[in-house]
Amino acid sequence: MHATETGTQPSSVTTGTKSTLRGRSRRRELSPATRSGLRFFLPVFALLSLLTTLWILATPLMAYPDEPSHAIKAAAVARGQFFPAPGESYGHGIHVQVPSYIANVESQMCFSFQMQKPAGCAPAIPPDDNYQTIGVTSAGLYNPFYYWLVGLPSLFMSGAPALFAMRIVSGLMSAAFYAAGFTALSRLRHPKWPLIAASISTTPMVLFLASGINPNSLEVAASMAAFCGLVSVLENSRHLDRAAPGIVTVGVAAATLANTRNVSLLWLLCGAIVACLVFRRADVAAIFRNRIVLAATALASVGIVLGVAWNFIMLKAPASAGEAPAGISNLGGEVRPYNAFLTMMDRSFDFVHQYVGVAGWLDAPVPQGVLAFWSLLLVGLVLMVFLVRPYRLQGAFWVALAFLAVVPAALQAALINTTGFIWQGRYSLPLFAIALISAGLAMRFRPFHQRPQSRTITRILLLAAWVAHIYAFLNVLRRYVVGLQEWGNWQTMVTVPGWQPPLSWEVLTVAFAAVLLVAASKLFSYLHPGFELLPRLSRRVRKLRSALNRPSGNR
Repeated sequence: MHATETGTQPSSVTTGTKSTLRGRSRRRELSPATRSGLRFFLPVFALLSLLTTLWILATPLMAYPDEPSHAIKAAAVARGQFFPAPGESYGHGIHVQVPSYIANVESQMCFSFQMQKPAGCAPAIPPDDNYQTIGVTSAGLYNPFYYWLVGLPSLFMSGAPALFAMRIVSGLMSAAFYAAGFTALSRLRHPKWPLIAASISTTPMVLFLASGINPNSLEVAASMAAFCGLVSVLENSRHLDRAAPGIVTVGVAAATLANTRNVSLLWLLCGAIVACLVFRRADVAAIFRNRIVLAATALASVGIVLGVAWNFIMLKAPASAGEAPAGISNLGGEVRPYNAFLTMMDRSFDFVHQYVGVAGWLDAPVPQGVLAFWSLLLVGLVLMVFLVRPYRLQGAFWVALAFLAVVPAALQAALINTTGFIWQGRYSLPLFAIALISAGLAMRFRPFHQRPQSRTITRILLLAAWVAHIYAFLNVLRRYVVGLQEWGNWQTMVTVPGWQPPLSWEVLTVAFAAVLLVAASKLFSYLHPGFELLPRLSRRVRKLRSALNRPSGNR
């Protein structure tokens, strides 16, 4: 009996132990990739969130393109007003019921389109101005997904704090997708050049766009994330257990894109074509034999179907609902579509300035020095692609570059006789990001040298980018604090500011410079492991920390 018990008990214990060990081994198989992804994602998300929030505070309310209409739409959707109904449109947009302080946000636009006028003319927003009234939005036909999330703070907050909170929700969503895109690129076998290209694509305009209430910002971020996630999945097509974060990123980003703007699915299609061209046909076929990929595709398809269904439903919306407000459309007589197409092709390089930074209602351009620096980076990136061998590695980049020029031209040509020339550079930013990152993917097999000369070049470029970002941030602040004049008026920002953002422009600038320096230092250490961007400063910081942590008796 005893022998039997002793013989049986170890058997059950062994079975339980084996199952436990199998469970632990499974967790060990999955957790290293997950932990590695989170260790990369969380710091990047934190830094991008801080930078975006600082841009949010530095930009006056309603200084963001079309922000009044989008803010009214968000508040209405959060209150359950999803569908426009007959009688709610009077030729200038959809009429909705929202709190009075939101319905009247256009009063904040007294400085718009007047770059010499500071933002101090905007009246204060009464925090108790909450009675329901009619607001008019030109975004009445847009998909409600983005607006519902962004409008939630207006349900339990009011006044300017509610509007800033709505901005922050929008900015955090964009930051999450950008961080997911960077994380997906870090999972590549040769990630450094793609990550450099993605960093170059994060221009001051990208950070500014993430600072306002407008689905355009989420559209750019989700397009970037979907493309980078798909690239990560395709590279790991033989070991898809390593690409689980990328699979989730593609699924969530694709479903999100389908529910932002009507044209967003076109950016998703362009990104998918470019990503597939980077890899072999066998890699593309292999990923669709994986159950996780198929499940993610099915879930993404649900979101895509819902987004497409919304677009079809809105075809039967009330006449003239969502009509563009006066001043947005500049239709000037009948123009043949092919003339519009050729005109857009001629303007291809004119949009580069807007890719880099033209904030506000196109009335707060970044300085020419910032544009010149980014032009240097862009030209250098293109020239380096010419050095890539074999030539087939270049193919995806040239297709992406063609998409950047041709697709916006074709869209504008199709709209020319109903809206006029309305295209802005920010609309093309999803294709801009895809083109730059595909350049980095073309170069990913080129060695990234660790010689002292290479570290010096990286250090110079990162510090120059740090200065360029700060200069752009400070110049946009100047536009709103004292206005952009024909003469230098930097000293007036200190002596006679015409407007002050929350915390003051001085505090915001110092905070922005500090966060940006941390981001630059992290990127330098990633590109050159074991080395620091500013070694002397790092040594002093470490000495200060050790002194502060030392017991008081030993000081």
